[in-house]
Amino acid sequence: MSRYKNLKPFKERKQPTFKYPDGKEVSGKLIDEVYVDSQDIDKNTTGVIYRNMVQKIRLEDRKETIRFCYYWINLDDDEPKWMYSRYALVITEEELKELLNKMLEKGWIKMSF
Repeated sequence: MSRYKNLKPFKERKQPTFKYPDGKEVSGKLIDEVYVDSQDIDKNTTGVIYRNMVQKIRLEDRKETIRFCYYWINLDDDEPKWMYSRYALVITEEELKELLNKMLEKGWIKMSF
């Protein structure tokens, strides 16, 4: 496995843009994030790290929203680099609990069922 660079801090990464079905685009700014790293997906993911995260985003209209997403890196590549994924986040119950606890600690959410 190769050495790799850490994922850039969220303030240094490309800021999000959302495109709605009607074609309207809205820009946002990453204002915070929490994450949990995972390697245990299945036997086919040897050498791959998934950084499962929740990002807090401030939209153009100043509303704050939360995005569930992930980055991944294949350590078996000659020059491993972090890649953003637009696919659905799939995580274990334990990883979800860890992300929710981090969100609670930062005051992003209040839990009540």
